[in-house]
Amino acid sequence: MTTTKRRLIGIVYGIGIALLVTGIYVLASMPANAQEAAEAPAAEQEASPTPAGIYNLEGKPIEPTGDNSYCLVCHSRPWKTVRLQDGSIQNLYVNPDTVAASVHGVNNPAGALGCIDCHGADAFPHTGPSPESKRISTLDAVQRCVTCHTENALELQHGLHEEAILRGNLNAAVCTDCHGSHDVQPVVEERNLVAGVCGTCHVSTLTEWQNSAHVDIGPLGCATCHSPHSQRIRAGDTADGLCLNCHNTMPDLWAHQQHASNDYPVGCTDCHMFVPEEQRAANLGLTTAVIDAPTGHGMALTSVPCTTCHEELMVSGEWSRLSGEGEGIRIERDRLAQQLADLQAVHAAEPEVQEGTFVPLAQGLLLGLGFGVTFAAVFITRGNQRHTASASVPPPAEPPASEPTPSHSAPAAEKQVPSTEDEHEDAS
Repeated sequence: MTTTKRRLIGIVYGIGIALLVTGIYVLASMPANAQEAAEAPAAEQEASPTPAGIYNLEGKPIEPTGDNSYCLVCHSRPWKTVRLQDGSIQNLYVNPDTVAASVHGVNNPAGALGCIDCHGADAFPHTGPSPESKRISTLDAVQRCVTCHTENALELQHGLHEEAILRGNLNAAVCTDCHGSHDVQPVVEERNLVAGVCGTCHVSTLTEWQNSAHVDIGPLGCATCHSPHSQRIRAGDTADGLCLNCHNTMPDLWAHQQHASNDYPVGCTDCHMFVPEEQRAANLGLTTAVIDAPTGHGMALTSVPCTTCHEELMVSGEWSRLSGEGEGIRIERDRLAQQLADLQAVHAAEPEVQEGTFVPLAQGLLLGLGFGVTFAAVFITRGNQRHTASASVPPPAEPPASEPTPSHSAPAAEKQVPSTEDEHEDAS
């Protein structure tokens, strides 16, 4: 076998073995990866601590001293950092000018605050363990705010943000997320600015509000309807009461007349701020889905709330009582409902293409190609070996061709018989 053939067979063997190893590895790792992906959210949720409470009002108010003690010896140096328990890096640099220009600085009517006024005199030296993470450090820091701002803390203590934190969403806003920490500025009574602060997290709600009619009818913003600290509505016991606080005279429309005179509860937000049930559940979830989930603040009225509500009434049977329909309409409705159920049953019986179908296909191709190339290389090698073995054995010697043995007596000459024509010529 020549060197070129040996190299070719070695390459084929290598490709086959590589494909086999790749296919087996993909096949073996897929279930493990799927299991890890399924267990990751649960593990992350268990690792995230859920505070028992955020705002404790039992602390004593701070007496401003303006004492920075030894803090600025280290904290005034740029790029002063510490590594937290989760491996993240916390920046410890604080610009003294930033603190002086804040509401807690030189313009504070009660006197400028110093570092130890908020952080405590026993904060130095730092002998205790570092915080678990940046977010846990932020959640712990709000306790320094409520010792002075007790009125705001009373609203925060029962606000929707704190409820979200207690449910496990540690990303829900606290004091410093909106006001800052060392750079706290005076609250400007401008609704658009407040909306911009809220829109940092409630991105979809801010976008909806900016595209609604409310943005062009006056200085309306989030804080017009919602308390910034409790996030609850400012007027009325319900959302309808809040709407009617401004829209005290509704347009004389047939839809308003039918729903207002009906004993079935239909409110303003049911139609004008309709959000499907699954999206409302996402807003109350343990993640930051509120950033992307719609909340209906665009006030865009479509046919979706109408069809959704009336379909629910039909299924529950309430529509018959509310509309007083006749027997013929009920029969026709049931017939159409049965047709819809039949179509849904046929659709459900159709095979669905499951996600991840291409993964087994890729595994099969890899394994099949690997086996095929390997077997082909084996057969080629065996064939070449047989051919080489047969070529190395010399062919058996053939006996020499025997020459004709000369005869001592010449064969008798064949007697020629004259033809009849010759005989005739001789006779003449």
